[in-house]
Amino acid sequence: MRVPPSGQQSQPAGSEDLLADDISDVLAERPGLTAAELAAVLELVQPSGQVAWRLRAITLTLFGGRERFRCDRDEPPHWWLAADAQVGTLPAIHLVESRPPRFDRSRLYEWQRDALDSWAASARRGVVEAVTGSGKTMLGIASAVDELAGRGHVLVVVPTIELMHQWRRHVSPFLPSGYSVGCLGGGETASFADHDVVVGVVNSLRDADLGVSRRGGLLVADECHRYASPMNRLVLDPRFERRLGLSATYARDDDGHVDWLQPYFGPTCFRMGYRRAVDDGVTARFTVALVGVALPREEQFRYDELTEDLGVRYARLIARFELPTDSFARFIRALKMMAAGAGTEPEGATEARVYLALLIERRRLLADTPSKTRVLGALAPAVAAAARSIVFTRSIVTAELAQSVLAAQGLRAGVVHSRVPMGLRREVLRRFANGDLHVISAPNVLDEGIDVPEADLAIILGASSSRRQMIQRMGRVLRKKADRRLARFAVLYAEATIEDPAQGAHETFLEEVTDVAADVCSFDSSSESLAPVIDFLRR
Repeated sequence: MRVPPSGQQSQPAGSEDLLADDISDVLAERPGLTAAELAAVLELVQPSGQVAWRLRAITLTLFGGRERFRCDRDEPPHWWLAADAQVGTLPAIHLVESRPPRFDRSRLYEWQRDALDSWAASARRGVVEAVTGSGKTMLGIASAVDELAGRGHVLVVVPTIELMHQWRRHVSPFLPSGYSVGCLGGGETASFADHDVVVGVVNSLRDADLGVSRRGGLLVADECHRYASPMNRLVLDPRFERRLGLSATYARDDDGHVDWLQPYFGPTCFRMGYRRAVDDGVTARFTVALVGVALPREEQFRYDELTEDLGVRYARLIARFELPTDSFARFIRALKMMAAGAGTEPEGATEARVYLALLIERRRLLADTPSKTRVLGALAPAVAAAARSIVFTRSIVTAELAQSVLAAQGLRAGVVHSRVPMGLRREVLRRFANGDLHVISAPNVLDEGIDVPEADLAIILGASSSRRQMIQRMGRVLRKKADRRLARFAVLYAEATIEDPAQGAHETFLEEVTDVAADVCSFDSSSESLAPVIDFLRR
């Protein structure tokens, strides 16, 4: 560490005491700042337009203020107010050896310690993929506290305002004394000028000036699979030398995780699936009920008609246009571009739009069939026996119908979807958390990015072919229960359709859970009584 030579540019006469007072005011609130960080804070509070001059002036004032300031041995040094400044007996440089403590690893699960070790061995760059409900947030907090112990700063990127508030609540109790966490998003405008940890919503971070002044730093990306889109990847700031991605389902159908995320974060350095999560007691043990629902004759006829038409049109589109066939997801993306008129003749755009419209109609038929809500009503005793239940649907219409059906059975039911005002949504979730509601129903709005209170029964009315969606929904009931009770997961699917496991639906997902679940049973809802299903879900 070098004290600047006395021959450097000095401050204007009479300003030294005022600047020392300003520095003292800042250090009283934010001890342990470097001269550059002090300059950034003062420039924010009192803009001068002369940042370089101000930094030199602050440095001279700090090293010359033997009666007021002390620093450590770091390069650059960090500064504090001298505890006995009024006595004036301290030397010009009073060394502080102590640093903020590293995270107490005894608080972590064994898998979290293993994940941190793997990440550290990867030069502190990589993605940790772990099933929903297993404790990825605590992993991020541990890495953040260790970064602060090294005098760094931490940016946590989240997809929603709800997750922003959740992270702040969880991070705050673990911060060393004198360190703070702020939020960027939802009207809050924190930066590193006034906080050591900033939790920012991706939409607000794209154009934000965070006031980064320290070298290195750590970026933690929650739900990191979301940040490969053209707009979201703007938040992948290269100034952060340490990078940790967190996800339950990292791979993207568009290979964005390979093209954009892996070059930034590095490879996946650790994976934790259902097997270890259950064996280690990280998540609850669980059962899965697969409940087949027969479509009414007219709906089955229309489904078969749509499926045949889609098959003919698919073959025609593949034959006439250069569309990818290696995965259905890529085919659909290319088809949407055609439908928008990108690089194709009008006839091709029309063909694409018709195909997409038929696909939507078939999906809506399966999602909104009253056969499923009829079965849901019959399962009300199982819902009533659970501490809390969540019904997942594919549409707002079915979510509201599910609420009505369960309410008619005497259950206190709420509904959460995108048309419900945010304040009311939070109120429904609050009532669900404190037990005022037995059950909530929701479409995709609960899949990611919302802090959902613990539940022990999930019923899927809108079965999805997406592995990501099924894992996210299952994670809503997998959090470990204080009384060690089982988590229960019921999938209602339309028989003889693309939702039917007998036709390959959920194949990848079911392979993951079948060998891990305490029990997986299939049921036929066409029988007069659903008592076997109810008994299974009440275990």
